[in-house]
Formats: sequence, C-alpha cells, structure tokens
Amino acid sequence: MSAAPASGGAFWHAVFGNDAPVEIEVGSGDGTFLLDRARAASRRNLLGIEHAPRKAERLAARVARLDLGHVRVLHADATCVLGLVPAATVHACHVYFPDPWPKRRHRRRRLFSPGFVHLLARTLVDGGELYVATDVADYIVTIESVILESRRFAALPPGEDHPGLETAFARKYRAEGRTLFLGRFARVPRGDQPGRDAAASKIRSS
Repeated sequence: MSAAPASGGAFWHAVFGNDAPVEIEVGSGDGTFLLDRARAASRRNLLGIEHAPRKAERLAARVARLDLGHVRVLHADATCVLGLVPAATVHACHVYFPDPWPKRRHRRRRLFSPGFVHLLARTLVDGGELYVATDVADYIVTIESVILESRRFAALPPGEDHPGLETAFARKYRAEGRTLFLGRFARVPRGDQPGRDAAASKIRSS
C-alpha cells in the first residue's frame, strides 16, 4: 500500500497522536466490531462513525472506560466525514449491515450510491481495502454493482477471516441460520481501470 501524503499524516497525527495506519468503520452501532477490532489490531488507529447520537455517546463512553487510546468515536454523517478526510490516507473501511430500506420507494435512501463509493475510493490509499456485509440478497447485488461500476475497486475473495463476521448482527444472524453476504474490495492504484470479474461471497452458518 502506498504511504499517506505528509499533509494527511499530519491530519491523522493530530487526531490520534501517532502515525499508525488508520481504519474507519461507518455505522459503529453498539461498538461490538469496533471494540473487537481495537483488541485485534492494536497497532492501527480506528475511527468509528455513528449517526445516532445516543449510540455514539454510549460507545465513546465505553472507549474511554477501556482506555483505548487508538480508538476515536465520532457522532456525524459519514458522507460528510469522508469528504473532509485527506485523500488517500485510510488503509481500510468497514461498512456492515447498513439499513437496507426494503421498500422500493425508500431505496434511494440506501447508503451505497455512486457518490458514497466515490468518497470511499477517494479516502483509501492505493491497495486499501473496503469490507462490506449484509443479510439482504438484493442489496449485496446493488452494493457490488455500484462499487465495481466505479472502476476504482477490484473484488477480492472475502475469506473466512472476513472482519464483518465479528459484528453483533453477524453473530446473531448466523446463530439464527440466516445467510450472510460478504464483500471485500481493494482500491486499485489511481489511474488503473479494473475489470468486473469477481463477486461477493455467500456465507451460510452451519
């Protein structure tokens, strides 16, 4: 992966007080994934973005109690934050179980749109990874299509170690025997034009 530019490094150093690689989770909810990731990736800085104020407040309090100096929680709209983050400075983005807005008339509210994918691509370093998960079959089709149609990402095999399997929703749904749909994508080097030849994987609990 390419190194973050100097200006971007200064930005994240001001946030975290160090120069470790940065990962962002969009929609941290109760923080199950963010806190688990904090323990598993202690040499990375983690920013959790949560739109719901009470959830963000509770999660920030948990982070403070656990004294996790490499974790920050922000109550904000993720699209605004991604637009402000210096370009090509984030090493991984995680977006798990976004609201599927199942009614047809509401689908324009879904998080994954060409504009949102553009922001993710802008934020990630070359080779940086985007992880997604949902339990809605038609939504993973939409997510995968909009990501690959941007021509800024290449699809990778999700793998059995996909981080999205460690979220609260994933654990709940797998216990219920529901099917999960996982995607993993790499930011292609700027200027490259990847093909569209890989698909998200379906994980069914046994």
